[in-house]
Amino acid sequence: MNIVMLCTKFSLQENDPWLTNEMAEALQGQGHSVTVINLDWAAAAGEPDHRLRTSKGVEVISVAPLLVRSRLPMLSKVMKWAGSSLRVVKLLREVSRTRPIDLVVGFSPAVTMSLPLLWQRYRGQAKAYMVLWDFFPHHQQQIGLMPSGLVFAIAKWFESTLIRTFDHIGCMSPANIAYLKRHYRLRPSQQVHTLPIWGRNTAVMPLDRQQTREEMGLPVDRPIVVFGGQLVHGRGVEDLLQVARIAAREGSRSYYLIMGSGTLEGQVKAYLDEGHGNLSWIARVPRERYLDVAQACDVALVCTVRDVDVPSFPSKTIDYLRVGLPIVASVERSTDYGDFIVEQDVGVRVEAGEPVQLHECIEQLLADPQRLARMARRGPECMAEHFDVEHVARQLINQVGRPER
Repeated sequence: MNIVMLCTKFSLQENDPWLTNEMAEALQGQGHSVTVINLDWAAAAGEPDHRLRTSKGVEVISVAPLLVRSRLPMLSKVMKWAGSSLRVVKLLREVSRTRPIDLVVGFSPAVTMSLPLLWQRYRGQAKAYMVLWDFFPHHQQQIGLMPSGLVFAIAKWFESTLIRTFDHIGCMSPANIAYLKRHYRLRPSQQVHTLPIWGRNTAVMPLDRQQTREEMGLPVDRPIVVFGGQLVHGRGVEDLLQVARIAAREGSRSYYLIMGSGTLEGQVKAYLDEGHGNLSWIARVPRERYLDVAQACDVALVCTVRDVDVPSFPSKTIDYLRVGLPIVASVERSTDYGDFIVEQDVGVRVEAGEPVQLHECIEQLLADPQRLARMARRGPECMAEHFDVEHVARQLINQVGRPER
């Protein structure tokens, strides 16, 4: 099958892959021909294009947004968005001239690839599959990144229109499917599936925990709670820092490690300036080194925010399960993520926005070595059973070939 993947995040460094890299290479390895067209909105406007072929044979075309200058900022943004999307349409047409495209795989939010998706719907012949991780614009509005009213209504209409261009939609969990059907108007012929998040299920080599901690400047004699991911709104950074503050105030031996960067870095720096002595921050480490450091920790922390109804399923779960880290989840009430990790015996959960309860939950788990050991053993098994990218890639292809509603 000839597959084109349209995405806005794809690592050009094979030793630091993202989820799109792993799916593309899994599909390629299973006998499909995969071309990735990546519109990298994070790149500086006007950067040169990158065309390469990975060691697994995936063809990658990565382009930066167009450089547009105007005295009117809003006009510049619209022209940048439209012009950049048109470039992807041209690339999609270029690929279609060299070989027939059987399947186009896109990702949420669909608005980031709007013109290519519309072209594919009305001019292309391929089936289209949407991997839906982000319920735009509902989540953005609920965490304060988008105003209510007319702006929200227009954004929702546009995203809903683009979602209807897909033949298949894959959601991370049953709760996500239910949310999709409640909040978006689908075509009767669209098929909705459960498609878990994924990761490479490669063996993680054991390491010397003490040596790793010493290399990273971490305490060797204290239990470490690790939080990994972007430091942005919606990731529960405020709750994390409040828990660390409570731990310091109560004289807990627990130590907190944050690995990640983002717009809320200032809050982390402010906490460090307070001098509590129970938290370290590493802004950026390659994926494999990240796994090494995570192995040297005792518990993983997953946080979202309160007062939202959008169900999440945090992708960092994959890394934590691989290295056998028990998970403490502080998540919104609407998600089925917390139920999943409890049922799988790989973690515990509390409701988001309750830092006192979260602190108590962490301390109770750290005080139970037998429970920690049991969860650590179960983690890699859970990863292999539910989230192995090889299995999920086959699942995606099978879903394209059979109806499910």
